[in-house]
Amino acid sequence: MDIQSIELGMLFLIIFTAPVAYAVTNKSRRKKASLKKIREKAATHQINLNEIDLFSTVFIGIDEQQAQLVYGNLETLDSKLHILNFKNYNVELLEKRKKDRAIEQIALIFKSQKDTHQLDLYLEEEDTETSAIQQLDFAKKWQAKLS
Repeated sequence: MDIQSIELGMLFLIIFTAPVAYAVTNKSRRKKASLKKIREKAATHQINLNEIDLFSTVFIGIDEQQAQLVYGNLETLDSKLHILNFKNYNVELLEKRKKDRAIEQIALIFKSQKDTHQLDLYLEEEDTETSAIQQLDFAKKWQAKLS
C-alpha cells in the first residue's frame, strides 16, 4: 500500500510538472532562436553585437567597437532593422503617465542635430502581457548604458 501511494504521488508530480518544464524550455529555445536571428541580421550589415537585450518583442543591441546601436521589433525584423551610430545621438527616456499615475507609454528617444528616432518599449493599449515597471527598468538600463 505504501509503495502504491509513493508511485501515485510520483505520477502526479510528473503529470503536473511536465507542462511547466516544457513551457520553460520552449520559451528558452524561442529566445535563443530570436537572438540568433537578430545577430545574423546585424551581421549582414557588418555589425557584431556585443550585447543584445530582448524583452517581449522589442530588442536592442550594441556593437561597442563600431559604436553601432541596433534596435527593432521581432515581428518586423525581416523588413526593418534600425541602425544608429550611438555616439552621434543623445538618449532620452520618455515616460508618459495618466492622471492616476499609471504608466501609459515608455520609449527611448534618440536625438541628433539632424533627426530623431523613437523605440517604443511599452504602450498600455498594446502591451497587455508586459509589465510597465519591468519595461521602465529595461529603458533606464539602456539609457544609462548609451549616455
